[in-house]
Amino acid sequence: MKKDNLIFLRPFNIKDPTLEEQNEFMMQEVLSIVELSPLGHVYNNDMLYEKDLRVFIPEEIKRHHPQWVVAENECATIALSMKMQKKILLNPKVVYNDLNYVSEYARQNTYGFFDAKHEHDYELFNSVYPNVAYYPQTDDLLLVNLKEIIQSIIETE
Repeated sequence: MKKDNLIFLRPFNIKDPTLEEQNEFMMQEVLSIVELSPLGHVYNNDMLYEKDLRVFIPEEIKRHHPQWVVAENECATIALSMKMQKKILLNPKVVYNDLNYVSEYARQNTYGFFDAKHEHDYELFNSVYPNVAYYPQTDDLLLVNLKEIIQSIIETE
């Protein structure tokens, strides 16, 4: 598998988390790192902690020139605005400004996946981008749940 892909996992941003929430996040992150590492370089919470993601993520993309950027949640929201970059995004927050002046390259090379909590973002994203999927049966979709789909996209493009 190609290692010239960057994978940005969700940062830990739960306010006043319980021990159970912390442990669940850590276990999901460990599983994600193990499963997604063959697909590219994984940025976990330790690498993202206390960074201004709006600056850090574009800098990393410019520095590494990846074939694909794979990102979830807040990281996906930031990656959505990157131009001339192939992207696979999970639950990006989509606003109308993100849908203005979208190039044909971006339309064809940006994939979006959304869970039930992000139905409104799915509807906005779907109005412009053709490569989109909605999973209404789950409230907490993770990149690791989509590993085979992500792998297939990366290998065929």
